Amino acid sequence: MSQLGCICGERMTKTSCPSPCSLDIFYKAEVDKAIYEDPAIALHSFLSGWDERNDCAKEYMDRPEPVDYWYCPACKRVYEVQYIPGGRWLRIYKKADVPVAGSFESWTRIYVMPDVETDAATEEDWEILLSDYLQQHDNVQYYLSPDEKIVHAVDKAAAKALFSYELEDSWSPSTEE
Repeated sequence: MSQLGCICGERMTKTSCPSPCSLDIFYKAEVDKAIYEDPAIALHSFLSGWDERNDCAKEYMDRPEPVDYWYCPACKRVYEVQYIPGGRWLRIYKKADVPVAGSFESWTRIYVMPDVETDAATEEDWEILLSDYLQQHDNVQYYLSPDEKIVHAVDKAAAKALFSYELEDSWSPSTEE
């Protein structure tokens, strides 16, 4: 059982399936690479880190260290956490209902996949392709600023930011040395 305390006082857990506190977040390059390598990759294989063609585990997330994402339903903060036993948060993003000013055209596209949505998609069709899932959930697109301090949620049809997330706090293992 994993749990994380939010700075708002809420206790987040991942004991229920699907968990409202669980997110998968990938950079567009990570998703594009997975689909390029296997256009028929299933959503469940991608999320679980499984390469069905080669019948083996595969890491699709290309990060300096393994991370996991948590969402607090109470205050809507998003946590990036070390994905190791006893790991701690690395970054905390706080939601801003009024979009933070600024252009997002040159920002990095990211895919935010809530556990409740991916679970519903695989319950409806276990073999749903990653590419099909992304097309079906493309109304709101997410963009990360070059310094990774702001995320805009953008209405695809209007090309307008709906809300933002701002980096509230960060921690690096190197700061502990």
